[in-house]
Amino acid sequence: MEERLQEVSRALSAATQTAALLPDATDLDFHSSIDPSFKRALSRVSEGLGALIRRMSEWVDAPMGDASVDDMIQPSHFSATVGDAIDRLLEQTDIYLDEFAGRRPVATPAAVDPASASIPAKGKLPRHLLQANIPRPQDTFTTRPDNRADTAWSRPLRRGKPNAQVPLGYRDPAWGITESSRVAGQYGVEGDARLNPYYVEIQQTPAPLHSLRPPEPKAPKPMDIRAPDSSESCPFVWVDSLAKLEALAAHLDEECVQEIAVDLEHHSLRTYAGMVSLMQISTRWGDYIVDTLVDEVREHAEMLNTSFTHPAKVLVLHGADHDVLWLQRDLGLYVTNLFDTFHASKLLQFGANSLAYLLLRYLDFEADKRFQMADWRIRPLPKEMLFYARSDTHSLLYVYDRLREELLAHGGPVSVKEVFERSKATASKVYAKEAWDPVGDTRSGWRTLWLKMGGDLARASQDALPGTPMGREERLVRRLHQWRDLVARDEDESPHYVMPPQVLIGLAFRPPATVQEAAARIPKNLAVVQRRLDELVQAVAQEQAAYQSEAQERVESASGDTFALHEEDVGEAVLDRLAPAEVPKAVQQARLDTETSLADVRVWEQPAPAAVREGARLFRGLKTSATETMKPVTKKRKSLFDKSTPSEKPVESTLQRIRAECVQWLGGLFGQTVGVPTTKPAPIEPVPEAKASPTWDAPRASPATKRKASPAPVEATPAEVDEVDAIVPVAKHPKSQPGPRAQTETKSAAVPEFDYAQAESMLTAPRASSGSSLLRASGSVKGTKAGKAAKQKSNVRSGNRSGTFAAGRPGRGK
Repeated sequence: MEERLQEVSRALSAATQTAALLPDATDLDFHSSIDPSFKRALSRVSEGLGALIRRMSEWVDAPMGDASVDDMIQPSHFSATVGDAIDRLLEQTDIYLDEFAGRRPVATPAAVDPASASIPAKGKLPRHLLQANIPRPQDTFTTRPDNRADTAWSRPLRRGKPNAQVPLGYRDPAWGITESSRVAGQYGVEGDARLNPYYVEIQQTPAPLHSLRPPEPKAPKPMDIRAPDSSESCPFVWVDSLAKLEALAAHLDEECVQEIAVDLEHHSLRTYAGMVSLMQISTRWGDYIVDTLVDEVREHAEMLNTSFTHPAKVLVLHGADHDVLWLQRDLGLYVTNLFDTFHASKLLQFGANSLAYLLLRYLDFEADKRFQMADWRIRPLPKEMLFYARSDTHSLLYVYDRLREELLAHGGPVSVKEVFERSKATASKVYAKEAWDPVGDTRSGWRTLWLKMGGDLARASQDALPGTPMGREERLVRRLHQWRDLVARDEDESPHYVMPPQVLIGLAFRPPATVQEAAARIPKNLAVVQRRLDELVQAVAQEQAAYQSEAQERVESASGDTFALHEEDVGEAVLDRLAPAEVPKAVQQARLDTETSLADVRVWEQPAPAAVREGARLFRGLKTSATETMKPVTKKRKSLFDKSTPSEKPVESTLQRIRAECVQWLGGLFGQTVGVPTTKPAPIEPVPEAKASPTWDAPRASPATKRKASPAPVEATPAEVDEVDAIVPVAKHPKSQPGPRAQTETKSAAVPEFDYAQAESMLTAPRASSGSSLLRASGSVKGTKAGKAAKQKSNVRSGNRSGTFAAGRPGRGK
């Protein structure tokens, strides 16, 4: 046995390490799309896993629930199905081993209540309580639900409008509303509050005087969970017939009944819009549970409007935002004097605002909130569900008294009135159908689902620039979401029941191409989709065809246009589409005349379109118009010996270079000699220098600075023409060069030439004395007035360590 356990442990360890290395579903889909062999291998592994699960299910004595094998292998369901089954097998194995070894006695089954045998004290509720497999009650209703998106919701008041202050259908012309006016509510689309038939009554009814008096709270007797339908604590009535409903209406109309506690239990899985399954009502004298799935009760529930809209009666509800809408939609009931205990807890600034917290605060009663998600269509109700439903309103009036007590203690009657005022907005809500949202930003919208479950692609699409086309997967999510909504309306099922979100996302990433592929990828328990596989495949094919068509149109429109970037669009990828410029015939025909040289083809002399000339700029910040005079660009000199020469026009020189490169490229393409034109091109005329510009006017040499010319060496070449410095005229030695210069610069005729090659350099002239300076002191010239003395400079700091330069200041000798 030990050896067997060690062998199993080693196998599980290796399997666990391998499972940790597996990529997520997005990566698997990506590799499957580019590698057919990987896709086939993955399919074989999935088939093997399915066969293993089938074999394992045969070993389990207890049924594994209604989930099929296809549903088990879904990643979102695997842990809740296969994982729970394995845990249950391991627990049973431990129990059997302990019993076999005598460490614990053999358990004997005990008699239990059949209604509660399968309800655990903790943990999740059993599947049969969450999704009961029962006939749909709405199929027997006289008034069937209308789920059409193109028709507005309407439920006329068959018994008129009791307690009315204005006639039924009253609309103030100043409101400017229509029957189709809609607003965005807290949980979805709602009708305009002014469409509420009791809108005027709600706004004008003050808080009753008895609600402003100090209460005398009296806790109700606790109920017995073993007998929740007992009348020992207080009278209890299960209302499931018209006669019982009439008796309840008569009791509520009594003058002594001033407060009515109401709560609802709702079901939304097996119907599109949802349905009220139970209505709990409590007064000071008893508890009532109205079975709203009984057709005659549902059809005549409007008789309770006489008490629900009475101005002297207070209806106490907790968090009534949904309840008010459901009462209108299914039962035709409206509320006028609403006291929402949620608003009272908010006004008192409690740490929590749920009804469970209020019951725990005032009664030390802990409600089992697991039953909120139970299937309330089940009949008869298990005793735990009946106990939960009755406890919601059984103590609600006591909570109402305790809240008023605290409100009066903190702020007096004004605080109580404030709760009534806040509750008016909730009572004024109007039910409206919610159409499918093409934008998808609502709580149940397609985009919300995509961003939540789309993985890396969804996060990338969220960060994309505005106007970026949607990807294929995102478009398929939107199309499948819309198709699911249409099917759910037609079948009167919830969209989640028709196709869970996990299945929808899986189909978007792996769209089926045939009915057979769709049947293999859709779980067998999704009966609605299984009946409409052909519609599903057609919807997917249409969306993929539309996506490919739009992508092809974008490619064609982008390849057939010429784009130019505006000058002001710096850093922006904003393009204007321009008409393509006319191309020379020689380029269109892709060949040149044999007698024509490549250099003779004036491709660059073709006039550009006007839009390009005006909007485009080949070089940022440069003027390219031929009519404008190019200003010379001078480089700042860093030394007295730097040569300052005018630069060529950047645009002209750059275009010449581009032209030369293109001619060489065309020569290589057509096999001609590159760069050797048959005819000599016309020389480029130099731009004459502007005489008026001080930058280009060379200073005239003064007579005092002229030097006697000396014979030039035999090997010397003509000297460079350097610009004469206006401050200190310095001549430079001619540079020896191996050959003549390729191009000599021209000077203006107005500037006299100076023979620098024959001039005597100051640097080579003999010095009069070792202490004299190369530059004559200004004070040695007779007749020159000495200037103001300056501060003596340090030879060390000024760089005159060797005494090469004169240390004397102007006007003084050394």
